[in-house]
Amino acid sequence: MSGIQISAPASASAPARPSGRTQAGPFPPAPAVDNPALAGCDAALLQALTQTNPAASQWIMVVLPTTSSTTATLAIATVSHDAWRCTLAQTVARVGRQGIRAIEQRRSDDGTTPSGIFPLGVVATPQGPISFFGNSADPGALGHYRRIQPGDCYGANPNTPGYGHWRVDTVGCAGDDELLANNVQTYEHAVLIGANTEPNVSGDAAGEIPYAAAIFLHRDAVTATGQTKPTSGCVSVGHDALVTALRTINPALDPHFAIGLRADLVG
Repeated sequence: MSGIQISAPASASAPARPSGRTQAGPFPPAPAVDNPALAGCDAALLQALTQTNPAASQWIMVVLPTTSSTTATLAIATVSHDAWRCTLAQTVARVGRQGIRAIEQRRSDDGTTPSGIFPLGVVATPQGPISFFGNSADPGALGHYRRIQPGDCYGANPNTPGYGHWRVDTVGCAGDDELLANNVQTYEHAVLIGANTEPNVSGDAAGEIPYAAAIFLHRDAVTATGQTKPTSGCVSVGHDALVTALRTINPALDPHFAIGLRADLVG
């Protein structure tokens, strides 16, 4: 399935809402641990995750050895033809420079990546709701993809109306807010992780706790010598893995991100 490039003129959009999709039929049973189609993924972890949310037909699993680690593995398992398959084998990923922290204990800009289980994020833009975006052309995302335009800003200033929201702002995108065009390589492509995202963002009003904003799966940032760097709170992977992720993560499958220690995720 080819990606959907948004090119229509900008128009007002209602806030993003859950899709209201319902499952059409019985959910396939979790596969056996020795299922050969899951080679490259942690099948035992996947089986545990399916018990937490049987309706999710896709899992993006980000696993760390310790809560202070800045390096993880990322893999994607997807239901296809009534069986779980490993659609992106374990690859090296980077997380926050301070490791991970449960989202309830996290605060905006603390350098950690939120841990827990999160849906695919959705954010309203002037041209409609999206989960995928980037400074480069759509590589074949399985949902609406917004090519970053001048002034595209993702709000990250706590306790302001724009926190956790997308806006077009060529003047006031400052402070912790991110002018997305400034990160040409890092935001070559990105996927929104649904940690404290619309429609109910905590931290976009006075007195609310700013748990997280601008938490994406994006491309690795690298040093001058080519070494990958930890993130400020996102999850990052290399170019090839990122393109595969955009061509694999399918909103119709109710994808979920599981981020944390293996023992915690297995439960």
